[in-house]
Amino acid sequence: MAESLEAGAMSSGRTLNHLVPGRDCGDCVACCEVLRIVDPEVGKPAGVMCRHNTGKGCGIHAIRPDICRTWFCLWRRIDAMPDEARPDRSGVIFCLEGEDGHPNPFARFCVVARPVAGPRALRSKLVRQVVAMFARQGELPVWVHRHGVRSLVHPPPDLADAIERPQATPFQAFVPAALAWRRRHRAIWPQG
Repeated sequence: MAESLEAGAMSSGRTLNHLVPGRDCGDCVACCEVLRIVDPEVGKPAGVMCRHNTGKGCGIHAIRPDICRTWFCLWRRIDAMPDEARPDRSGVIFCLEGEDGHPNPFARFCVVARPVAGPRALRSKLVRQVVAMFARQGELPVWVHRHGVRSLVHPPPDLADAIERPQATPFQAFVPAALAWRRRHRAIWPQG
């Protein structure tokens, strides 16, 4: 479903397999509001607080559905993210998102920064540093979500063009890096 990706869906799918020891959600409930939840029990649109939220957490925590038990933001999963990057502290939630077969290959599996406290939070030094960290790491495309629109941050436009059309790009100097990217991401990029 394209709308689930665009809305920042919390649904079953690819995840990292560990949580950072010593980190917990605490009073943070950003995912309960910002993300669309694709589940028959608690399904809700993006930008609307889950009806089970009590203001300090989940009112059905002990019996919450699997989607809520197994989904975690990247702050819970990436130890290189500073403690201040917890979504309720930074104003931005970093998520792994993706959809097999999405028409934009950079959206098939990617990191997305979504504001919790309004789009100004995306301009904070901390958030810019975290976005830069993911871009430097370079393994996944990185998007920033503002006013309902996502913008690709990594790879940069010239490299992205070379990745998408290596034979036709005007940025031929980027073709070796583009082909290396395509090899690393062969699951989402057709070879050729």
